[in-house]
Amino acid sequence: MIATPCPLCQANVETYQGEINQKFGSNFDMPVVYLGQLISVAYGWSLEGVALDGQIINAKKLEEIAAK
Repeated sequence: MIATPCPLCQANVETYQGEINQKFGSNFDMPVVYLGQLISVAYGWSLEGVALDGQIINAKKLEEIAAK
């Protein structure tokens, strides 16, 4: 998982993994979250409250923690 301090950076890194995979024949499937989301989960916010359900590449482990 990658955590970025900038929401635009988060969107760019997550969105362009498919193009990188096509160009280089790689198989990246790395979840990218906004640092604020990571901190919110640490403080006990719910999955919906943190908006993890809107990720392009699901951060499954972080979702499991937020669901508790």
